[in-house]
Amino acid sequence: MTAGPDVTVVVVTYDGADLLPACLDAVAAQRSRFSRQTWVVDNASHDGTVALLREHYPEIRLIESERNRGFAGGNNLALQEITTPYVVLLNNDAVVQPGWLNALLGTFEADGHERVAAVTGKVLLADGVTINSAGSTVDARGYGADRGWLEPDRGQYDEPAEVFTASGTALALRRTALDDVGHFDDDFFLYYEDVDLCWRLRSRGWSIRYEPRAVVHHLHSATTGAGSELFQFYDLRNRLVCLGKNASTRRWLAELGRYPLTSLSLKRRALRERRYADIPRILRRRGRAMASHLRLLPSTIRKRRAIARQATVPRNALEKWLVEYAPHRAPVDRPEHY
Repeated sequence: MTAGPDVTVVVVTYDGADLLPACLDAVAAQRSRFSRQTWVVDNASHDGTVALLREHYPEIRLIESERNRGFAGGNNLALQEITTPYVVLLNNDAVVQPGWLNALLGTFEADGHERVAAVTGKVLLADGVTINSAGSTVDARGYGADRGWLEPDRGQYDEPAEVFTASGTALALRRTALDDVGHFDDDFFLYYEDVDLCWRLRSRGWSIRYEPRAVVHHLHSATTGAGSELFQFYDLRNRLVCLGKNASTRRWLAELGRYPLTSLSLKRRALRERRYADIPRILRRRGRAMASHLRLLPSTIRKRRAIARQATVPRNALEKWLVEYAPHRAPVDRPEHY
């Protein structure tokens, strides 16, 4: 009996036919000691993605979702079937560079890395010189941020490191770690699902590494846009859901209490700056996000209790990883194309 592949590369896409060729061709060009298979999950695209894949990439396994399940649900369709020791999640607008796969997966096999659950690499913007992320952080208020966001790449992140969380843009995962904590939470749909997964992994004593030799070029916000209404809604709601599942009770409740105060502050700022037309939109968006969070509250509490029962590392100990609030933060690049 021949052994199966070492890794499955999963690309979830929605209306990304213009992005996929560069992504998939770069994966196919990887020269690696790790054998691989590539799967694409199509989230009910309308732009000819399925026809493109069937005609030009017959060797790739195509999973067709009957509806748009977002990044979380789309990846879960693949993860529930994957049996390879490693999984790599890759954005459809990411173009991997030579040596990327060896660097990612080799990290798992280094001495002392038996409890490494996830590995991320150096993600550069499409210009190849500006950092998108070098691992990720979470601040004291629960906002995810990219380490090194928009800094010129001068080699300041050229040392491997342990990081608290990692972006799903190009993320390698050990399948046994996923078996331990479960897959993505479908409730997130998109944004913060990778933060939540990393937080849960850490609650079980797994670690997450940054490997700078695994380089990816990324067309940031190619579809939804970091300032779009879609982004704003999920970014607002899912931060609260993530805190509800993973943070200490004190921190979670503090952020829930701060939410209406922040809404009033934003309203006062818009009044002061005479941006009167923005006020209804701001309040409506924040109201929708809070209402959706409250609808998910029973589910969030059930999951919170399950995480606490299974945890081997206390919530307070994990919060030592949280950094000070950075007013010029950029959101973690939770893949945007769903």
